[in-house]
Amino acid sequence: MRKILGAALSGLVLAAALSFGGMASAQSDGVLDRGVGSEWSSLDPHVNFDAAAGWIQADAYEGLVNFDGTGKVIPGAAESWEVSADGKTYTFHLREGLKWSNGDPLVAQDFVNGVLRTLNPDTASEKGYYFYSTIQIKGAEALANGETKDASTLGMTAPDDRTVVIEMNTPAPHMLDLMGSFQVSPLHTPSFAASGAGVFIDPAKVVSNGAYVIKEVVPQSHVLLEKNPNYWDAANVQIPQVRYLVTEDVSTELKRFQAGEIDVTYDIPVNQIDQLKADMPDEVVIGPSTEVTYYSFNLNRPPMDNIDVRRALTLAIDREVLQEKIVKGGAIPSYSYAGGFDPEYKGPQIAEATMTQGERDALAQELLAKAGYGPDNPLKVTIVTTVAEDRIRLAQGISLMWKKTLGVETEVNSMERKAWLDAFYAGDWDVFADNLVGDFAGPETFLSYMRPSAEPGYNWVKPEYDAAMDKAAALPDKPSRYVALAEAEAILLNDYIFAPIAIEPSRRLVSPKVKGWSNSAAGYNNSQFLSLE
Repeated sequence: MRKILGAALSGLVLAAALSFGGMASAQSDGVLDRGVGSEWSSLDPHVNFDAAAGWIQADAYEGLVNFDGTGKVIPGAAESWEVSADGKTYTFHLREGLKWSNGDPLVAQDFVNGVLRTLNPDTASEKGYYFYSTIQIKGAEALANGETKDASTLGMTAPDDRTVVIEMNTPAPHMLDLMGSFQVSPLHTPSFAASGAGVFIDPAKVVSNGAYVIKEVVPQSHVLLEKNPNYWDAANVQIPQVRYLVTEDVSTELKRFQAGEIDVTYDIPVNQIDQLKADMPDEVVIGPSTEVTYYSFNLNRPPMDNIDVRRALTLAIDREVLQEKIVKGGAIPSYSYAGGFDPEYKGPQIAEATMTQGERDALAQELLAKAGYGPDNPLKVTIVTTVAEDRIRLAQGISLMWKKTLGVETEVNSMERKAWLDAFYAGDWDVFADNLVGDFAGPETFLSYMRPSAEPGYNWVKPEYDAAMDKAAALPDKPSRYVALAEAEAILLNDYIFAPIAIEPSRRLVSPKVKGWSNSAAGYNNSQFLSLE
């Protein structure tokens, strides 16, 4: 899932946000106020692919499983489950008496219908690959590709109202990590049939099954959630209302936190982290996350179709200087893609990772000259990024390195988040400031996203990679699976379709009045497990 990257507020939006602060600051009203960064791209649970919008989704919907504040899998709508001896079939047993927020009974077929809608090409969801790449449910890929519309071909069924059976082509040790609300939100078919996708954004029509229900949606301002009395565990949900606030400018978000208007921030200004640690050490919460940043190259756009150019740009980035001297946001420099999250995974790095930066720079110069670029014909590229503070610093730092080492003339095109995403799928870029938040701390969540069959938008066709991923998927035990996944990652890295940059930390300011907050690497901090002092 992509992380929501912050964007600077325009004058009007900033004024609106500040004026809204008066309402948000009523701390005795039992409302938990959470910063969400840029405006949500979608509140449709079967379409949304943004991590921060996923926080709203996790409060409003519940999957077959749930996650506690540390990211540990716990029972959700399903109270229990069994796994077949070959690891290919999971049987989930729903709790008795589950209801939708409008009081309708929630049944097993609602979960099947949610996955069917995600896979339907007409839905245009970015998440369909979960079910035929990250895990391989029988029949899922054919439905996603439009080869068939026969729902009965899907290996996910509801033999009765309280049982969901998922049959896969291959075993999946990480299966439960993909059964949460972000991946398998159920579908309330009557309301969807009546209103279509609009049912997910109109509070008067939203029907959900989570601890909260959406009560108010104000674009470029906030989403207000209210406790769902029909949630099976409503008695243990302590916070009556949750308000997710658009906090596009991180400096303004900090001021609102200091004024008591926000209880949990989306981020921390990187240029103030050290001072904030000194001034309010108990409120600064920085921990590991599953977010990886990388710069993607447009393979369909010359000269990025030339591997020598891509490799030169990759090598000329001094990652240590970039993070320690320029961005200074606490990210860990990285020369890999899927490594660094699970210590059991011994994944590869780019081939030149063991060189000194001086050696990498020299090789980069040779490669770019080989591609026909030099003082008389400088390479000109555009980096598309967001206007978030740390992403601007990143782009500017890399631009300086490319200029100094390679003479590259770089234009940084920073744009608000929605335009940034639109640019990615339109393919109107040379270099894209990219990122991915893994659904769990393991390599498969990252590597499955890059499968050519998953079609994430990179236009990379590599049968050898798909074959390596299929080989890994067929292995039931984690150690042998990880060896095979490392072979697949080596194929990915050797094509330099992107330049690995760093593993990002989670950065938050959390008010002392918020109780129960823990660090979750994948960002699972459901409001239902928190309380307000």
